[in-house]
Amino acid sequence: MITEAPPIAVCTKCGDITYQAERINQQCGRQPGGKRCGGVYGSALNNDDWAKCGVCAGTGKSDTGRSCEACQGTSWRFVRNRARRLSN
Repeated sequence: MITEAPPIAVCTKCGDITYQAERINQQCGRQPGGKRCGGVYGSALNNDDWAKCGVCAGTGKSDTGRSCEACQGTSWRFVRNRARRLSN
């Protein structure tokens, strides 16, 4: 699911992303390991919240042709917290 626009929200626990505004502040629906994730989708609408994925060079695909695990196949990585840590 490669897109030019970055996602608009990210799960506070597992890092899942969504492009659906109505999911902001809602419980995450992922079930890693068979248990429902306990996080919620937090807003990530700022331009500097996201960066093109460097692992797949923004293609959304791994070297083997599968979906890139680092960006979940979207070509975007959530970087807000990383940028704050680097600036402190």
